[in-house]
Formats: sequence, C-alpha cells, structure tokens
Amino acid sequence: MSSAQVATRIPDARVSFCRPELDILRFGAFLLVFLHHALPHSGWVLAGAARAGALGVDLFFALSAYLITELLLRERRSFGAVDIRAFYIRRILRIWPLYYFALLILAPAMSILPGEHMHWTYLVAFALFGGNWACATWGYPPGSFSLLWSVSIEEQFYLTWPWLVRLGVRRLRIIAYGMLAAATATRAVLVMRDVHHPGIWCNTLARLDPIAGGALLACFLNGSMPEQSRRARVLWTCGGGTLLVGSGAFGNNTGWPVLVTYPLAAAASVAIIFGTLGSRMRTGGYLGKISYGLYVFHVAVIRITPSPILALPLTIGIAALSYRYLESPFLRLKDRFARL
Repeated sequence: MSSAQVATRIPDARVSFCRPELDILRFGAFLLVFLHHALPHSGWVLAGAARAGALGVDLFFALSAYLITELLLRERRSFGAVDIRAFYIRRILRIWPLYYFALLILAPAMSILPGEHMHWTYLVAFALFGGNWACATWGYPPGSFSLLWSVSIEEQFYLTWPWLVRLGVRRLRIIAYGMLAAATATRAVLVMRDVHHPGIWCNTLARLDPIAGGALLACFLNGSMPEQSRRARVLWTCGGGTLLVGSGAFGNNTGWPVLVTYPLAAAASVAIIFGTLGSRMRTGGYLGKISYGLYVFHVAVIRITPSPILALPLTIGIAALSYRYLESPFLRLKDRFARL
C-alpha cells in the first residue's frame, strides 16, 4: 500500500461519512454466510463452497473494524476527543433492538419446531454478549439464532475500542499488531490442546485478525481514500476474494490449518475492502443497508423454507420490513448522537 495509492483526503469537518460501496460489500459478506448455511455440506464442490461462505463473517468483522476506527479517528481529529458516551448510545440504538427481538422473542417462538431450542444458560450468555464464549465452551445451541455469537464479538470490540482510539493512531497501530500476535498465539495453544470446533472459531482471542486488519487499514489510510486504477481495484478485490474463498474451501476450523487459513482470510478481507474503497459502485446499496437483518433472519428462514432459492427473497423481504418498522425508528434517534 504505497503513498501513491492514497491521495484523496476526506475532510474532518462535520460532514456525513458515507461509503455506499461498502454497503455493497456488506451484502456480499451476507451472501457468503447465506451460502454457508443454505448449501449442503456434502460433495466436494458444494461442501467447499459452504465452508468458504462461513468466512463472510471475517469480512463483516474487518468492515466493522475499519468503519468504527475511521469514524472514531475522524472524531478525535475534528474535536480533539472521542465522546465515548455518544458512541455507546449509537451502538446500542443500532444493535440492541433487533438483537434482543431475535433473542428474546423469535428464538423462543422457533422452539415449537423440532431441533430448535436455546437453553436458558445460552440465553443468559447471549443476553450479556458472551454468546460466543458459550458456543466456544459448550458448542452451538440447537437453534437458528446461534449465529448471534458473532454479534457478541462485535459488542466486545465496541466496548473497548473507543477507549483505545483515545491513545492516538501510533499507539493504536501497536495495539493492532499486538492483537494479531495474540490471535496467533491463542490459536496455537488451542490447537495444541486439541480444541475442536467451534472452540477456536467462536473464541474472541482467536478471532482478532480481521478486526485488527480493519483497524490497521483505517490507521494507515488515516482519513484518506485510495486512488487506484480500475485494474488495481480488480486485482485487490478479485485477489482478495479468491484468497478468502480458497481459505475457506480448502481449510477447516480444527487443527493446524487454522494457523494459516485464519490470518489469510483476514488479509483477504482487508484486501477486498481496500480495493473497494473509493470506487463508484452503487447498485445494491440498499441490500447492504439491511444486511444486519439479513444476517439475523436468514438461518430461521432457511429452516422453515423448503428451498434456498425461495429462502433468499423471503429473507430480503423480512429484513426490509425489520429495517422499516423495527430498526429505522431507533436509527433516527441514533442520528441525534452523531458527531460526524
């Protein structure tokens, strides 16, 4: 990432920081996860595609880390400090309404179906945003909303990150490098202890790579947007996409391969984001805006729908309704606490 590739500085004034091209990436990340849950895990081709789809979560993590770090650094440059209280309120208004609606209303309602049951111990863990640790320790609960483990990791990141951003870009880079080292060491220890899936996959300390990668991207760009030729963008995005899919298709979540495939998936996610930033892609942005709902609802829809072909449009419809009637009122309130 040379200095010649980063030339356009985003002003730090009180303007909207909106990257429509990243909304499209969000939808792409969701599609990967959808394929992971919709495709059969049998047969070499389909099983490989299904495994690769799981790494859409890494792309989500990297995207979130980049955007949150970028916004907080811009706020720090503009105002001299980060309003942590306002940050927490914004995250609560964005994440909690749909999250607790799914956890406390939809998950119990789904229990009328065979194979759908989230024990109260899991409910408590998920309610306290420790769902990923519960899954890493006890395995996945039998239910469509066990996928909310990834939201627990996101919330743990949100809880700590604004405090660290206060330290400045230079120290933030050092912290991010430390996160990469901690993730590698954690995975090595877990592999040596013969920890099986999802003991590594859902362990926060073992999943820090994409978060650290997204944060480092924001630190190195430091408020700028990449200026690249179309060819360079294609190389970054297609190369990253190929590496991401390959890491999932030819790897697994247990044993020594995770020491290679996990950091490769994180690097691939960062490459995809870097190649996409500053591009003029706009089509499909709305699907990215409702990607949170798409992610939350899709497994339940797959569970009750006889065909994945029908499950995708039905998921989109439900997520659109959720965005319009459940999430948007809280998003309008959230905007009152926006500083940028």
